[in-house]
Amino acid sequence: MIRVLVIRFSSLGDIILSTPVIQALRQSFTDLTINYLVHERFSPIVDHFDPPPDNVISLPPAVRASELPAFARNLAEVDYDLVIDLHNSLRSKVIRRYFPRSEFRIYKKSYYKRWLLFYLWVNRFNPEFSVVSEYLCYAGFSTLEGENRPRLSFDIDVAGQICRRFGLDQTYLVCVPGAAWPQKSWLKERYIELFNQQLPDSSEQIVLLGGPQDTICDYIADALGPSKVVNLKGMTDIQEALAVLSRSRLVIGSDTGLVHAGEALDIPAVMILGPTSRETGARTHHPDSRVHEVKLWCRPCSQNGRRLCYRRKQYCLIGISAEQVAESVTSLIGQT
Repeated sequence: MIRVLVIRFSSLGDIILSTPVIQALRQSFTDLTINYLVHERFSPIVDHFDPPPDNVISLPPAVRASELPAFARNLAEVDYDLVIDLHNSLRSKVIRRYFPRSEFRIYKKSYYKRWLLFYLWVNRFNPEFSVVSEYLCYAGFSTLEGENRPRLSFDIDVAGQICRRFGLDQTYLVCVPGAAWPQKSWLKERYIELFNQQLPDSSEQIVLLGGPQDTICDYIADALGPSKVVNLKGMTDIQEALAVLSRSRLVIGSDTGLVHAGEALDIPAVMILGPTSRETGARTHHPDSRVHEVKLWCRPCSQNGRRLCYRRKQYCLIGISAEQVAESVTSLIGQT
């Protein structure tokens, strides 16, 4: 029996992009146990991996630096043969110290290449770069990304029950207009134009997903009205958001975790990219998904959208029109 520990604490999108590593492990070994160490907040997403690990180990949010060694010693009671660290942070380095007999496979982040790209506009990344391929490579697998794309699963009956609680009993599109950093969010006026003017004849209901902080959802909902929009901002946990996504026809939004989740549930996406790009992990994986971005000398300028735009206007998002996005949405609705 081979015992494997996979470490990826956060964030939602990065955890989802690690699912091909679990797939590759299952394909490569017949007799193994996989434990997945993740921040407690994100543990529900790991339960929906396809295929899933054998056990999910949660890192409590209240664990302080002084308490981390005790947590690691408890974790080390299982004598792991292989530890795959896909986070490679200070916390994961501390934990690795307590596995002296384990083989380590550690994800090496491209700090230098990112710095060159963001500050000197020198691109040293492979044109086919993707986080999925990087995870697979550092985990010790040569499997091509096309053979192992991110996958989640959700029980159809359970999803139906959850959606009915929110009054979702007809076909709908999911829109995720917010993001962890506002610099990644498309303009609220463009979303309103998209649904109100560019897609006026669509009979599809629009479901808005987001956290309590995503006030952009309220702007869109107020402009379009309750007959057109179901605003679930701040009303869903991860489990419920996945259920809503799993029954949608399409997901529209920025480079954010729930858009990646929709794709992993086999729902095509229309992804709108601003300061991030393929080199920062922002890309689609579903074969039918579409990406909208503007080629500018100043982008990408940030790994996750945290860095404030230093130009007079955020041209990377202003340059994407509602008409362009509507064309992709209309095309994908026709396919599905």
